[in-house]
Amino acid sequence: MKHQAIIKLALCTASALLLGGSIARAQVQTVRLGYCNGDKIGTALRPQGEEGNYNELSAAIRIPKEILSKYVGDTIYQISYANETKVGSFMTVFIKTDLESRTGGVVQTVTNHKVGWNHVTLKTPYPIKADKDIYIGYTAYPNASEINDAKILCMEYYHGGTPGADWYGLNGQWWSTKVDLIDYDFCIRAYAKGPKMPSKDIGIDRVSNYDMVRQNAITPVKLQVSNYGVDTIRSFVVEARKDGETFATKPVNNVSLNPNEMAIIDIPDMAFPQEGNNYFNVFVSQVNGGEDSDQSDNTKDSYVYCVPENAEPYPRTVLMEEFTSTANGESLLADSVYNIAVSERNDVIWVKHHQKKDEFQLPIEAPYDWFFENYNSFTPAIMLDRNVFDITEFRGPAYFVKYNEQLSSMLEASAQLPSFASLAVDASVNQDGNHVNATVNVESQVREMPRQTSLRMTVLAVEDSVALSDGSGIENGIIRKYLTGIWGDEIDLSSSKSAEKSFSFTVDPKWNVNNMRVVAFINNYDSTNPLNCPVFNSAEMRLAGLTGIHTITNHGEYASVKLEGNRLVASYGYHILGIFDLAGRQVAENNIGKGIYIVKLSNGRSNQTLKFYVR
Repeated sequence: MKHQAIIKLALCTASALLLGGSIARAQVQTVRLGYCNGDKIGTALRPQGEEGNYNELSAAIRIPKEILSKYVGDTIYQISYANETKVGSFMTVFIKTDLESRTGGVVQTVTNHKVGWNHVTLKTPYPIKADKDIYIGYTAYPNASEINDAKILCMEYYHGGTPGADWYGLNGQWWSTKVDLIDYDFCIRAYAKGPKMPSKDIGIDRVSNYDMVRQNAITPVKLQVSNYGVDTIRSFVVEARKDGETFATKPVNNVSLNPNEMAIIDIPDMAFPQEGNNYFNVFVSQVNGGEDSDQSDNTKDSYVYCVPENAEPYPRTVLMEEFTSTANGESLLADSVYNIAVSERNDVIWVKHHQKKDEFQLPIEAPYDWFFENYNSFTPAIMLDRNVFDITEFRGPAYFVKYNEQLSSMLEASAQLPSFASLAVDASVNQDGNHVNATVNVESQVREMPRQTSLRMTVLAVEDSVALSDGSGIENGIIRKYLTGIWGDEIDLSSSKSAEKSFSFTVDPKWNVNNMRVVAFINNYDSTNPLNCPVFNSAEMRLAGLTGIHTITNHGEYASVKLEGNRLVASYGYHILGIFDLAGRQVAENNIGKGIYIVKLSNGRSNQTLKFYVR
């Protein structure tokens, strides 16, 4: 079963409201299984995949075995669900332990389905057991004319989705929704009856808090709780614990949480006393002044990073890592797009990982395929500080970015992330220009970085303005050598909040030392999770002018061009010497149409040649 959606959803806008209004209450003699809290429908989704014949559209909720254990011996006798549109001549409802199985469980046909809520009494009640999770849901069978308007995935009106609870399917394949994108639960629930009815029983479904807060500062925390018992809950106590020790106790009074209902509870004045990474849990006790009937679901884990009281962030320089190949024409187009976004900033360090067996590929970088979903690397792709963005179906941190506007937004988002460490690179080149010594210093405001598992320093030798062997142009940002391991060398900031490492390397005769730079960054390495390997800050030093044997020095900035109307314009500090088509014919600067162009530029000290693609 897949746990990350690879099929896009078209989501209509809905108001993000806390609980209010009329709540439908089930009778006390029954228990409601599900996450949708009321009868009011908020919005609807249409499952949408690649072109194909999707004749089965499904939705389901997962009820974990931990919840089911409360009601072992009871039976599920009814399934209720809502649709915004009626499609097909019939539907089916089901209860299964395996979503992708075509057999087992309970499946029942519904021929009188309608828009809005449908209440289906099961001909064969489902006995509740506690050995496995169950999935409760429905499947619609639209005809060809209905498929594009089949809004069968209805969301509840009230804001607050439950992680891992909501699933949708296309032709028997299933994906889980992500609450950071769709923070609403599906309008699906089931009803059970029987002898197992706990009296006072509250459960925590979700804890929501900021990922980063100031140490000892007042900060809000939200709890999503459910009443699984038959008594109305009017009060309880919330305890926040770290490493088994309680650091905050918050009474919650004057509530009225009826049986089978869910609520979002605000804790407005939580404070976290310990700096750094706080993996804590929230525990609910003293329900209505007494002990909870079932405490197995009274706790929920969460995380917050506490910035020391006097710490202030440093300016961040974003590391942009491009996966590219000189054999891939798409990479040429990508560079022209990336140049537009990067040329607008002075806080980006751009390096390139060459792949697909081109002349600049480094075999040592083969493990970087890990940054791509299922190790399926592709070019062009980029990473920005190895951050994760919810922009495409790709899990990241390596993404395909098509437009310069999108890249600009991603660069800005990365640059705005606070960094509590700063790097400085110092380098020297011997008189022969064939040996480089470098020192990297780290200064920090904190003793550990957010979600740190293993803090590393990674240092690269990078060359710009490298002529391609086929004579078609030049390439910038080529990684020539890792001065550390590819995941970096371990550093420790816990005692002195600083670190220093020295490196040296021999310059290959084929490299131009005056076109080289030393790039350094500090990063996390989590061997179990490619999504937890962010870069915390970066720095670089150019080697131009550090030796007296070379008379030609490298430009101080990347040369780039952009299209303004029908005119090509060079980046600041450069002017265009000439523009040529692929046949070698010169083209006027203000008469640029579709095609690939060779652009010669100068900054008065050195010349560059770029390829530029106009779509």
